Amino acid sequence: MQAFSRECAVRGIGELSTLDRKSAIVKSDESNFNKPEPADRDLASAAMVSADVAARFVELLTAHQRKLHAYISTLMLGDTAAADVLQETNIDLWSKAEEFDFERPFLPWAFAFARQRVMAFRKSQSRSRLLFSDAAMARIDEECIRLAGEADSRLVALQNCLKKLNERQSYLIGERYNAKTSVKLLAARLGETAHNVASQLHRIRMALARCVDATLAAEERP
Repeated sequence: MQAFSRECAVRGIGELSTLDRKSAIVKSDESNFNKPEPADRDLASAAMVSADVAARFVELLTAHQRKLHAYISTLMLGDTAAADVLQETNIDLWSKAEEFDFERPFLPWAFAFARQRVMAFRKSQSRSRLLFSDAAMARIDEECIRLAGEADSRLVALQNCLKKLNERQSYLIGERYNAKTSVKLLAARLGETAHNVASQLHRIRMALARCVDATLAAEERP
């Protein structure tokens, strides 16, 4: 998550002109804020969300928690209050669940709520706090969305590549990365040396990486 957050900021600010980069981080002031709309905290009305919509929305919200947190942390320059702002954002998003168009990408929509919450937090804390300029935040938005899309594509490709592993390879990967079994313990179970098991895992990881790259390259061809 930290790597994702760092990439959003570095690539986003990197796209700005030299002049814009100098002013990418500015002192907060009332003029830097658009007054956020009051959060709809009527959970009773939120409970009226239909079961089907609620289930689909919760699945989306849960799947994107890490990316939302990374995005908020980026905008807050690593402030430890990012987790609290994430929870406020989740409440806002849930209150608007019925309004979400499932034909649209979720992250750009969710980022707008997160950005409002970050701005509200900064304003409530102190006018002397630092934050990203509007131009920098816009570029960070674009880069976070693009990087999130790339990560999602790689995950789908990886899931397909995992299905191509043979029984032995699937067992090793499952035990090491799903069950969190140590290489030493896994080797003991198989009656092999830890070095041999580690080498097998390395070869499988390399094969999966090649498979993912080949899958994505094939998808990009016209």
